[in-house]
Amino acid sequence: MDALTLDGLVREVAPLVAGRHVARVRAAEADAVLLELSAREARLWLDAGRLAPGLYALGREAARAAPDQAALGGRARQALLLFRKHLEGRRVVGLRRVAGERVLVLDLSGAALVLRLSAAAALTLATPDGVVATLGGGAACWPPPAGAPEREWDRVDDGALARAVDEARRAGRSAVAAVLEVCPGLGPALARLVVDSPSRSLAGVRGELDHPRPVLLAPRPLADCHDADLVARDALLLLPLAASRPDRVALPQPSWTAAAAALLLGRLRGARFGRARRAAAETAARAARRAAQLLAHLEGDLHGLPAAEDLRRRGEALLAAGDLTPSEGAVTVRDPYAPERTLRIAVEPGASPHATADRLFAKARRIERARVQVEARVRQVREDLARARGVEAAIRAARTSAEIEAAAPSEAAPPPPAAAGGAGGVRHFLSTRGLSILVGRGARENHRLTFALARPEDVWLHARDVPGAHVIVRDPEGRAGPDDLREAAEVAAFFSAAAGQAHVDVHVTRRKHVRAARGGAGRVVIGHSDTLRVAPRDPEGRLRQR
Repeated sequence: MDALTLDGLVREVAPLVAGRHVARVRAAEADAVLLELSAREARLWLDAGRLAPGLYALGREAARAAPDQAALGGRARQALLLFRKHLEGRRVVGLRRVAGERVLVLDLSGAALVLRLSAAAALTLATPDGVVATLGGGAACWPPPAGAPEREWDRVDDGALARAVDEARRAGRSAVAAVLEVCPGLGPALARLVVDSPSRSLAGVRGELDHPRPVLLAPRPLADCHDADLVARDALLLLPLAASRPDRVALPQPSWTAAAAALLLGRLRGARFGRARRAAAETAARAARRAAQLLAHLEGDLHGLPAAEDLRRRGEALLAAGDLTPSEGAVTVRDPYAPERTLRIAVEPGASPHATADRLFAKARRIERARVQVEARVRQVREDLARARGVEAAIRAARTSAEIEAAAPSEAAPPPPAAAGGAGGVRHFLSTRGLSILVGRGARENHRLTFALARPEDVWLHARDVPGAHVIVRDPEGRAGPDDLREAAEVAAFFSAAAGQAHVDVHVTRRKHVRAARGGAGRVVIGHSDTLRVAPRDPEGRLRQR
């Protein structure tokens, strides 16, 4: 906001607030407060943030439409408490602008609020004892700067402005910043007009500034603006004249108060939409990355499967050769499909060639079944990947909140299908070696998984000393190896309260050494366990899911 806009707001707002008491102080944004005044519809929004720094007088409904910041940082929460303590119940004495500066002072009985818009914005609360609290990115503005009428836009020398611009350009500095050093009240938008004028002075705009009027510059009429049109911080500008820009239309406003309110609500609308679009696009991009990772793993699994035809050929070669005596754990036979070639086939100690052939045929059948299943899964994941990328593209191209909601997948997804073995709604993954890893969801599901679904010899895992999911590795044949346990421990660490740490200690024991404890579902007593220290890793897109 420039000094002319601030003067217009002071003229309109000061009579509305003088003599009123501050009934309530609310947080508006991280660096803004909303003052509710007694016996008046108007609410004062004082903003020292980067999005829309300035003074705004809002009606009751407009104030409700402006979203409160749900999660303030510690500094902002502390400042809000101090603002409430020292402002609520005080009477507003007056509202003024410091001459030559873009600084507003709201005088109250026994306190003052100073809003500095030039340089780094700051909103400072002060009492006779000194500064109480400050919001915004700048240092506390107390005491307010002394007035400098000679630096007002209508008194500053045009030649001084032109020289400041020329010197800044020769030195490679910002010409707009140079103009603001000479005349801070112009504000960035008017300073840009001065810099872009042929004479690099106020002469080109001084005539219009003599009779300022509130004008919004917008991409199109506000009623026709999509949410996406308002995302850029300079999508809406409030000026005291009808400036000409090829990418903006000038929208005259009925009052300074109405113009400022339209500016604030428009910028908040654009910021809210921008945050929602970024969050939805990041979610879709994350889903696409996981699908791409899973697809790469599945294609690697598919590529790594042995050829079933080769196993059958070896089995047939063993059967055709008749009785053989293994030498050094292997036999050499002729290839039945290419007699000029020989095949050397490993034979387990004590196993006959015919038994080895049966084992090869059985393995070939398993591989063929696995290939069919993996190929089906690959097709499904490719479809999922294409869908996720399509969703991401649609979200990034969305122009309204409704388009984001239409493009984003519904959060009300159906519950996951029951896992094999009656595992209910638990998460079900497969380790790299094919062992089932079951992960509980919540305390009740943890209890059910551990004490109703897990078998005594299954491996049980849980992050040490923190809340987290119970994890079971199905191990009916005692085949769980170090790699399986490490992968399961990484899953247990990820689904725990310590997921953000670099390394997590995880209990590893057999289910038979775990018993239920008093105090609620999911609480256990562990007879004895080993400990694995692992880095938490998300299994999605890394381990196959059932």
